[in-house]
Amino acid sequence: MKRSWWALLVIGIVWSVLMGYGIYAYQTIAEPSPLYALVPWGAMVTGYVFFAISSGGVFDALAIRLGLYCEEEAKRVARKTLVLALALLIPGIVLVFADLTHVEHSGWIYAGFNVTSRIAWNGILYIVYAAFLVAALVYAIRAGEERLTSTAGRALLIGGLLASLALEYNLGSVFGVNVAVPAWFAAPMGVLNIALAFLLGAAWSHIGLGEVASTVTGLTREEYRRCCVKGVSKELAGMAVATGFMVAWALVQMYSWGSAHPALETLVSGGLAAPFWVGFALAVPLAIILGLYAHYRASRTAILAGSILTIVGGFLLLHSIVAAGQTGRLAALQSYDLLASHALGPGGEAKALGELMTNPVELAAFIGGFGLWLLLYTLGLGVLAVEPGEKPRRLLVFR
Repeated sequence: MKRSWWALLVIGIVWSVLMGYGIYAYQTIAEPSPLYALVPWGAMVTGYVFFAISSGGVFDALAIRLGLYCEEEAKRVARKTLVLALALLIPGIVLVFADLTHVEHSGWIYAGFNVTSRIAWNGILYIVYAAFLVAALVYAIRAGEERLTSTAGRALLIGGLLASLALEYNLGSVFGVNVAVPAWFAAPMGVLNIALAFLLGAAWSHIGLGEVASTVTGLTREEYRRCCVKGVSKELAGMAVATGFMVAWALVQMYSWGSAHPALETLVSGGLAAPFWVGFALAVPLAIILGLYAHYRASRTAILAGSILTIVGGFLLLHSIVAAGQTGRLAALQSYDLLASHALGPGGEAKALGELMTNPVELAAFIGGFGLWLLLYTLGLGVLAVEPGEKPRRLLVFR
């Protein structure tokens, strides 16, 4: 095993400790703040959405390339791509359960399933998408990546694609309908989530394949450049355009819905303006410029810079929009305004913004999620039969 594999594995383990600390601190708070009831969706909630749609974006692109177009070039990196998507999904699922104040009660989402609840449907869609993802990975390893373009392989990929898109859309519409004022930007938020998923998926594909996998596996950077750089860079630039359009659409919808004006003002010119516009700049114009440059010059530096900036900008953009909806209801709905004034006193909105954006415990859990991703992905690359044509020599899928 390469020394770089061991080095990344150790970094992943050490970094994951931060996630463990954040989750432990969150679960053992003696006296939860009244803000937890007023603005319950902080960095951990945005974090699980971020990791879920990142995973979905990675899988979606592969499913389209193989399940719909049967591209030969995609087969060489298919197994590694599926491992990447799974490694990104797991931190998201961990954050889903960690965010619950009583994890032991999480089974009620299934035992007492509410068909009218979008949040309840998220619990189903996570499982359905994860099942297709794991099945496609096992099938690719056991039968070979060539079989992913067979009828059975394409069924797994397309089924996973549909489940992933449904999850991405539903996660976005939850913020639109259940946050603050009913019907707030539900439709555009769902579509924005899908566009952002493909954008983040392109960024993660380069980080996972072009940097990590090409360092610790048999995939060389030259092979990655030939099969993926132009495709990833085009997706990065193209989906940045789509994301920019969807952000503009969401802002227009918020402007047209009178009750949403407080959230809109907070987002574009108030307390959330800095993270929102910085996130927009990183994930839209800079991603377009660097993606196009990387496409025409086959520049590793440009696609790496664009991928990193997109991941940072995508989270800031997503988190700002979610936070704006929650703080906006304090001004838009009289009942919430009275509750906030009673619980927090004057300046409730500023306190809520501070809790949402800078809570160190939740940020530790989210940032630590990157360590868990690195640990799981590096481990997967090292122990699973991920090379093209490689046959598992141990139980099921292991080398």
